[in-house]
Amino acid sequence: MILRAEGLRKSYGDGKTRVDAVDSADLNIQAGEFISIVGRSGSGKSTLLAMIGALMRPSEGEIVMAGESVWSMSEIARSDLRRRRVGFIFQFSSLLPNLRAVDNVALPAMLGGDVAPEAAYARAHDLLTRVGLARRVSSYPGEMSGGEQRRVAVARALINRPELLLADEPTSDLDEETEEEIVALLEALRKDEGFSLLLVTHNRDLAALADRRLEMKQGRLIAHDSAPAAARPLRPIVLPQPAPPEAEAAAAVAGAEAFHRLGGRLWASFGRLAAGAALFFGLAMLVNEGVARFQQHQVEARRTRLAALEELATSTLRSDIADITSLGDHRYNVTIYLENTRNEPIYVMSPSVQAFVQVGSAWQEEPLAPVAEASASVLKVTGRQLYHFVLEARVAKFAELLPHYMHVRFSNNMLVSPESTPKDELFQRNDNYFVYLKPDGVEDATILKDVRFPGAPPLWIWMPPH
Repeated sequence: MILRAEGLRKSYGDGKTRVDAVDSADLNIQAGEFISIVGRSGSGKSTLLAMIGALMRPSEGEIVMAGESVWSMSEIARSDLRRRRVGFIFQFSSLLPNLRAVDNVALPAMLGGDVAPEAAYARAHDLLTRVGLARRVSSYPGEMSGGEQRRVAVARALINRPELLLADEPTSDLDEETEEEIVALLEALRKDEGFSLLLVTHNRDLAALADRRLEMKQGRLIAHDSAPAAARPLRPIVLPQPAPPEAEAAAAVAGAEAFHRLGGRLWASFGRLAAGAALFFGLAMLVNEGVARFQQHQVEARRTRLAALEELATSTLRSDIADITSLGDHRYNVTIYLENTRNEPIYVMSPSVQAFVQVGSAWQEEPLAPVAEASASVLKVTGRQLYHFVLEARVAKFAELLPHYMHVRFSNNMLVSPESTPKDELFQRNDNYFVYLKPDGVEDATILKDVRFPGAPPLWIWMPPH
């Protein structure tokens, strides 16, 4: 057994307002096992995965990995455990756009400071070959298809030879054929590398391929209560053979040298591809027994409007951190983008952005002031627009998930409407953006003793939503 989770609960609020996103979940994962979890949006699947991956502390319960209780470890030890033993594939590829495929894959191996660039690039080159991208090693994400980007993300998740791979809806934005190709690739790699795979998916046909199927219902994890149907077998994938040692060594050295030449310049222009995840907006309609036919039609019409509004707010409007620069004296200029992917404008009412720094297991709010247009009560969003905020982060004892860096969460609460003066419902969207942020007063030389970067330590490092 590589992981044991008992009585996991994640609660928000207190007393009568308490909501259990995950309620008393138990899970044992054996070496090499393939487990799938299905469930409706908002059922707690992603929250459970975040707790299992030691990204989120449970309100109750215990997770044991490598014989140790994960949340009894020091923050440094827990970060090291995540890096060495757990691989993550998220809903978006989240590749750094100004790095080549091989750089994106090799980078996580070098962050711990104990893997030489040559070894990291040798492993990255091998993995990209095995996922069928031998000819795309030097391609940039913008030059690759969605399926190719997802293959790079798979290779990146395996760079540190994890015992457990957590895949949270890794094919949600892909077409059916590409979706099956990615899952078939994961299955082939699992058999080849011997890792355990925990897959969260909306596709019940793909979930049926697992050794064990589970389902999340209203925060509870249960065994699937029906026998799996005869699943259509995936098209078998034969993993390409790795390159000869001499070719791999030459590629590794060349890749490492190229990465060093890029140096700190790469860190200055971090792009953001992944949009922040939006919360599912549900509305329960209570209809009394004697409701007239006209009222029933009104209810259906309202549901249709809400569905259209939800689509507008969650799929059409994108948002994330665009850039962070230092103003000195523990102050930072934070730039957040809102991007409207349709032709008609979208209106965001009363946007409220807050900043929190992790201190121990809690989040401590820090002052964040809007600048100019970001302070407007209604934002008209057309295309991609930038909004600026000034953050003051004077935190003495912050949590160090990455040595010497603050773990910062920005919470963006928005009311979204297609109209500037809405006459109907508004959609409430809550986004969270996560970054590692370098504090003032820490010398680069101090950071480089514990974390290896290909140049000067970056001011900030983007993290996927978790």
